[in-house]
Parts: sequence; structure tokens; C-alpha cells
Amino acid sequence: MSIQNLVTALDASLQSEIGAKNAQIELLERQERAITARDVEALGEATRELQTHVQREIERAVKRSTIMADLARALELNGTVRVGAIADALGTRGRTLATRRTELRARCATSLRKTRHVAALVRGHASLVEEALGRFLAPDPSGAPLGRGSLVDAEA
Repeated sequence: MSIQNLVTALDASLQSEIGAKNAQIELLERQERAITARDVEALGEATRELQTHVQREIERAVKRSTIMADLARALELNGTVRVGAIADALGTRGRTLATRRTELRARCATSLRKTRHVAALVRGHASLVEEALGRFLAPDPSGAPLGRGSLVDAEA
């Protein structure tokens, strides 16, 4: 494959990943809304969709890695090659890739912030549940801390 075809393939891959990150951010926002609304069904649905999304992300990363390795060989770049190095090696032809890289980094940062926020909501909810269990239930005879499986086992 020619260098231009590889650049085009990498650009398409980056565009796809940007779109996927936008979708991931929406799923995280759905999770957040479901948690704050105490909507277990919506939370479960958003979580299942997010798991599928993460699996697809792994598949896209493998394809992108192959494209980047081929492009690095064609450009005679050594070592671990990232999009920025490829864009730099391409000079003016790499401007679009550099722009996509910047946009993808911003979307990844937003996704990470959203993920951390959802995790904090879940931890906060777990703390409240554990405190409530501690107030209303006797300690587990096995010595297991409350909220660490006692209630789940009882509901199963």
C-alpha cells in the first residue's frame, strides 16, 4: 500500500475513533443520569452498551496499530511510533493527522473525566449503602465488612 493510502487509512481510523469517543461520552452521561435518577434499568442498559463499545474500541485499536506499523515502515521510522511522530515525518502532508490527534486527545480527556465522575458517584452510593447497612443490620458472623457481598448473597 502506498504512503498516501496508509495516511488516508490512518485518517479514517482516527475519525472513526473520534466518533466512537463521542458515543462513549454519551454512554457515560447516560450512566451518570441513571445513577442520579436511581434508574437501575437505564444504568444496566447503558453499562451493557458501554461494555460492547469498549470491545469495539479494542478491535479498532488493533487495526489502527497495523496501519501505523505499516506507515512507520514506509516512512522508515524506528521505535514506538505514535500519530504525532507520523504527522511530523509527513511534514505538511501530516497536518490533518495532527489535527485529528489533537481532537482525539481532547475527546479522550473528556471521556476520562466522565469515567472518573461516574466512578465517584458509584463509590459515593456504595458508601451510603454500606453506612445504611451498618445502621440496620447486625455485623456479619463471618467478619466480612458490610456491603462486601452480604447483601448480594442474601438477594441471590
